[in-house]
Amino acid sequence: MASSRDALFDLAVNRAGEVASRLGGVSRRDLEVWYLKTRFASRLPFEAVLDAVERRPTGAAHWEGGPQGGWRPGPPTLP
Repeated sequence: MASSRDALFDLAVNRAGEVASRLGGVSRRDLEVWYLKTRFASRLPFEAVLDAVERRPTGAAHWEGGPQGGWRPGPPTLP
């Protein structure tokens, strides 16, 4: 079972990935502005979230497994 911290990381990466998709790709500056406005900013390191988002594959995928996790095919099982 994933810890609450891992679940928060997964949520941050998945939301950041959605933002990057809407913006047409990963822009560090734009993603950082979004990130600083979220509840994630004080709890998770931006660099770790950015690194995960930059490795996002094309197509439908979601991050799972906390900071040590990875991209899995399909939509996330949790919001």
